[in-house]
Amino acid sequence: MVNPGKPSGACDLCRKRRIKCDESRPTCSYCQKKDVPCRYPKSEFDVSWRDQTQVASQAVRRRLDARDTSLPGDECQEPSSSLIGRTPPDVPRVLAQDQKEYALSFFFDTYLRPSTLSNHQRGFLGCVPPAWSRASPSSPLRPAITACAQALLEAWSFLNPNAPDSPSRAYYAQGIMAVRRHLEDAEDINDDVLLATLLLDMYDGIRSFCGARPHQSPHVRGSVAMIQNRRNIPLASKTSPSTLLGVRSRIIGDALKKREPVSSTVLAWTASIQDTPKSADLELESIILEVANLQVLATDLKNPSAAALAPALLAKATELDQRLLAWLATIPDAWLPTYIYDLNTIPQSIKAAGFYGNHCTIHQSIWTAETLNIHCVSRITIGLVILACLDYTTNIEIPNSTHTETLTTLQNLADTICASVPFYLGDRIGLKRIDDKSILYPHLPGVPTPDEHYITAAAYGGMFLMKRFAEVLKLAPYLRVGQVPWAVGQMQRVKGIYLVSPS
Repeated sequence: MVNPGKPSGACDLCRKRRIKCDESRPTCSYCQKKDVPCRYPKSEFDVSWRDQTQVASQAVRRRLDARDTSLPGDECQEPSSSLIGRTPPDVPRVLAQDQKEYALSFFFDTYLRPSTLSNHQRGFLGCVPPAWSRASPSSPLRPAITACAQALLEAWSFLNPNAPDSPSRAYYAQGIMAVRRHLEDAEDINDDVLLATLLLDMYDGIRSFCGARPHQSPHVRGSVAMIQNRRNIPLASKTSPSTLLGVRSRIIGDALKKREPVSSTVLAWTASIQDTPKSADLELESIILEVANLQVLATDLKNPSAAALAPALLAKATELDQRLLAWLATIPDAWLPTYIYDLNTIPQSIKAAGFYGNHCTIHQSIWTAETLNIHCVSRITIGLVILACLDYTTNIEIPNSTHTETLTTLQNLADTICASVPFYLGDRIGLKRIDDKSILYPHLPGVPTPDEHYITAAAYGGMFLMKRFAEVLKLAPYLRVGQVPWAVGQMQRVKGIYLVSPS
């Protein structure tokens, strides 16, 4: 049975000879004893995609011979032959018997790697590594994480996680059954169940993204009900506060996207956590919660009985917009973007792939970039509410410039999101490996692109941008000529990069 724990960090020689490595750096004890060079893979991703030697092939045959003695439930580790057979010839093939270990290694090293560029919070994903390290074998967290890991590995292997024979489906089913079993048997709802629920939702999101279809997020709604029924307050576990804040972040973001209200009890969760540190992330989420609820109220303005609320909604929208502007003054200086206007410093390949206007922005990390774009999306939502309210406030005095100023603001916000595209995607076009360092990204002269950005931009950039462009397209009637086709073209570019196809 494949070890579900942390993937091995053994050196190349110990891996080849299949002996235990003490992982000492720069030379392990075995290599030192043999007086031979000791080499380690650059990352766990390199381990996952390493060339398979004759020794590994023999090991596979041994595992095949012993497969009948495997524990029940391991059958989902082996993808069907038809799934493996569709791997393009220029992509290193993953051995079927190592699929689960490779997938977990890939997921933790790529999507859950601690950032060295910033200490920015990453929502519930930041809670996963410590929860995984202490999760019991029966925890629903294990199959839920494995489902996400397997789906992402398939996607980056240019396979289709929506395929009927995708191995990730079996882990997803195991995760759902484990959550249900725990809810039926346990007296309380622990962190593992909450995180497993959000990871199952993440799995649905991965499949929705790869299949170019809307993500309905039923598991997020389930997490709300779980927390409301949770009795273990105050929270005892050291990771419980982070878990609760991670769930809170996911719920608020989902509500804004889907124009759904957020219960006021969500804010109360934070109040229930003692010594919750003040942070720019939490403050922004608190404002977004109010923006999401304001958006819901504004959708009823076409109803004659609700039109009378327009003046009050307009006042609230203006107040929230001012709070969002004030929020920018509270964030760390390192979060602020750097603007590049000298187009001579931008490689031509980046300009050809996707460059809008006369400048682009670079950021501390993909996480700070996404936070600022979420800030833009929140202000776009408010701007659209203001425009809607202006149509129903003929009986009160409003400056004539309000409409024009709002349109200008919306255009500037759309431009800000478009200016971040080179930082998210670089000059990446078409199918490439996730760790491809031949991709060019904009950077300041003399300051090379950090190694971490090559991974995180590829891992998250496309999915983040598809969400933000969906908000930009809501502004289609108000944007300058040519911007909507450009945004649509960039969405098509993302689909080509990630092999997104309707399913």
